Amino acid sequence: MERKVAEKVIITGGGTGGHLFPALALADEFRERGWEVLFVGSGKEWERKIISARSLPYMGLPAAPIKGKGGMELLRGIMTLGVASFKALGVLRSQRPSLVLGVGGYSSGAMILASALRGTPRVIQEQNVIPGLANRLAARFAQRVFCSFEETRNFFPEGKVSVTGNPIRREVLSSFERSRRGERFTLLVLGGSQGARAINEAMTDALPFFGEMKGIIRVIHQTGEMDRDWVEERYRREGVEATVLSFIEDIGKYYAKAHLVVSRAGASTVAELCALGRAALLIPYPFAADDHQRRNAELLQRHGAAILIDERTLKGELLAGEIKRLWLDRSSLQQMERKALALGRRDAASRVVEECLQLVERG
Repeated sequence: MERKVAEKVIITGGGTGGHLFPALALADEFRERGWEVLFVGSGKEWERKIISARSLPYMGLPAAPIKGKGGMELLRGIMTLGVASFKALGVLRSQRPSLVLGVGGYSSGAMILASALRGTPRVIQEQNVIPGLANRLAARFAQRVFCSFEETRNFFPEGKVSVTGNPIRREVLSSFERSRRGERFTLLVLGGSQGARAINEAMTDALPFFGEMKGIIRVIHQTGEMDRDWVEERYRREGVEATVLSFIEDIGKYYAKAHLVVSRAGASTVAELCALGRAALLIPYPFAADDHQRRNAELLQRHGAAILIDERTLKGELLAGEIKRLWLDRSSLQQMERKALALGRRDAASRVVEECLQLVERG
């Protein structure tokens, strides 16, 4: 549905890449349809830089956690939420958006509450199987809730939910399509944008157990800045060919090269694995809010698209054994890819935006 008059959407939320990357995908889709986009986030500097790099205007709201807090920290969180909601009302008065879209995080909750008070059309988008506290609270005031998974419906008010999938950035999809996978077995190891020490240590501890895979397998390993040098040295010492990077900018290209992915189970990573049809060994971050990474990984494992490895039992020999098993059993690996692809939705961003436009049209 094309709109003839340019309108404005406020996309709000952030604090983690799991919130931010779907927001960027949605921003691209709105701009493609002629809308203006303002991003209202948590005010974190890394977030501001990523948004500004895409030439998106940015505003920050004060944000503080409430979940799991007590005493003065809880009081401080509640007071901060009140201040953020008051400032959000000011943003709405000055910007006059046609729509507010929250993607989770405490700044998102304040904006959704303020938009409800002003009668501005408002929706939220949830990335994980288990929704975060901010979205669970904001859903009471939102008119529509967009979920990534069918299993998430039960957490939200009946009648508000659309299962659309989790939006994926266009550059990830296009880069994947431009690249090709070679015959040589390639393992992609991801610890998130900041790396993951537990994954880095387990992967390097696995190398002595590679056996006949040494000299055959190739590894692409994102480590985070702190671990890059020592991880690269371990690969060199063990005689395993590896490209070791502190951060991967063009992730779509590396997904295309990979036969198997070892990673955390954040929402954006899970969505990308499914949309692109990549088999994975998922090692959920054990301290994620509501243990949502485990629930994401469990869903993929239940559908045969991934294998969950608990970080508490993660050892080099165990990891090497799983990699070797799938290296030898290509039919199982290909079946996992098909199962992942069946869960994937490449058109999630357009589906969310289309429903948003229909909501605005109805007034």
